[in-house]
Parts: sequence; C-alpha cells; structure tokens
Amino acid sequence: MPDIGHAVTVNAALVSTPTGVTDWGTPVIVGESTFATKNTPKLYYTAGAVHTDHGSTSDIGVAATSIFAQGVRKCYVVSIKVVSAGAPTAEEIETALATLTNYATEYLIDGVCLAGISDVDLLAKLKAFADANKIIFTATHAPGDTVGDILTIRSSVQSENGYFVAYADPEPVDDVAAVALGRLLTLKPWVTPLWKPVVMDTNVFFSPTDLVTLEAGSVNALISLSGKVCLSNGLTTNSTPLYIDVTRAKYYITRQCQLAVANLRMQMEKIPYTQNGIDYVKGALGACLSDIQRAGAITAFNVGVPALESISESDRAARRLTGITVSVVLAGEIHTFSIDLTVMM
Repeated sequence: MPDIGHAVTVNAALVSTPTGVTDWGTPVIVGESTFATKNTPKLYYTAGAVHTDHGSTSDIGVAATSIFAQGVRKCYVVSIKVVSAGAPTAEEIETALATLTNYATEYLIDGVCLAGISDVDLLAKLKAFADANKIIFTATHAPGDTVGDILTIRSSVQSENGYFVAYADPEPVDDVAAVALGRLLTLKPWVTPLWKPVVMDTNVFFSPTDLVTLEAGSVNALISLSGKVCLSNGLTTNSTPLYIDVTRAKYYITRQCQLAVANLRMQMEKIPYTQNGIDYVKGALGACLSDIQRAGAITAFNVGVPALESISESDRAARRLTGITVSVVLAGEIHTFSIDLTVMM
C-alpha cells in the first residue's frame, strides 16, 4: 500500500484573484441608458457586460463601473422608461422601482441606488420603495451643492434604510451613491462602513468643520485617510437607528432565522405538533443564532417557545405555531476613543 503522498496527489497552483471580496448582498442600479429593454431588471456579473448593453458613459454605465470596482460580484440593472431623456419624473422612477418588488420579496436584492439622480422628489420614491421592501438605499447630491444644500436633500430621505454620502469634488468621475452601495454590500451586515476605503478617483475633500456639520446632519462624506479615499461614518439618514450596520444586521438575522426554520421543515419528514416538535424549532433557531454569535454579530440571544398546553386548539388545527420569541444583543462597535496619557520626565 503506498503512503498518502502516493495515494492522493494534489496539484497546487497559484492564481491571481480578483480584487472582489465576499459580498454580503446584491445591489441594484436604476437609471437611464439607451438600452432598448426598459423597466426590466437584468442581472450582470461584470461592469463590461453592463457597458455592452447600456454604454460606459450613460448614467447606468458610470454607476456600474463604480459599483463593481468595490468588489461586488453581481448587480441588477433597470433602465428607466422615460418620456424625456435626462428628466425622469417621479412617476417614471416609481414605475421602474416597482419592477423590483418581487426581487426584494424573494431576497434576491439587498440595496438600491438611482444612477446620476439627486432630485429630492425622485429620491423620495427611492426611499419609499426601500422602506416598503426592507432593503437599504444609498443617495448623494449634485456636483457643486453646498453643505446647506446637501443637508436639505438628506432631510428629504430620512429612513433607517438610508445611507447618504457627500463629496466635495466639483467634477466627480464616479457615481458616489453607487460607490457607497457597492462598498456596503461587500461588508458583513454587522460591520460599520466607518473609515472603510472605497475605490474611486478623487482628491478633493471637505474641511474638518464642514465634515462635522455634515455628520451632525446624518450625512456621511468621502474623506482621505492614509492616502486612501474612505467613508467617514456609518450614519443612517435617520436617528433611529443611528448606524446602517444596525439596520443591515437586523435584516440579516431575520433572514437567517427564516432560513433556519425553513431548512428544518425541508429536512425533517415530519415536525410533530408535540413539545418535542416545538423544541426542534427552538433548537434550529438556537443553532442559527449561535453561528451568528460566533461570527461576532451578536453577544447574546434568547429563544422562547410556548408550552404545548398553552397553544390554542385553532392554532393546532391550522398547524400553525405561534408565540415564538427571539431576542438578540448586537455586538456594537467602538467608533471613538478617549485616552489619558501621562508622560513621565
């Protein structure tokens, strides 16, 4: 009998990997282009494929370049059907977004942005869609807008799902909303985008005073740290919750709990309506949350299930289990530090 080295041969080779990282969600770009198929979501795996259909210099093409540069592996695109090119109406935006409803319901998409659009009435439609479908959205302003203008625009899209990013460059090459969305969805849902680098071309940034003003108004900004362009913070466009990773973690944990119970149902031939059956459900949720805890998203959790005798006859007859409770404690994040330094002479 040969030894392991002779019996099992492994040929190893070094290959270059793409700059992409593991993605934690699928983004959607909604905007204008000359693509003939309108108001129809299409999935793409490269910016080049988007450029083939929509052109590299269209609003969608620029946004695709920006979003794929952050490392996302796939992206849906919707080309808006407009009557007047360059001037989409709120109704046209709403109609285009509505084509994504089933994709959100089926958890095929996790975030959305409008390419090259910063009008408050149009962004309001973006916010309404995201809030109704429990996905995040990113937004920005027009080139040359003042800090006051930016704060006004942000105030029109207050939402736990919103992430607004400001930029100081008067002639940005990239679509900043797409940059932000791509970067968010390459981060684990419970990780803050604070000081995370983004891939884009700019060397113009806000003054420290303006940055403080923007963040006080729930606006994140592009900043320069150690020679890299970074996101200044992880603020939502609302004050509750304050940070976008809280929103994303909530949606992630909800989805994982749903999948845990669904997988239990598929794997078991029968889940009996007995205390043991109820405990199977509790065990599936507990195992799911234990995995999430080990990943660092939460520090504690509790799963509660009802006693069999407390369940109504109507629920039993309908084969419906109610009264399950799940509570978790998010791990949180340290953003600022206060250090007392003593120097001895």
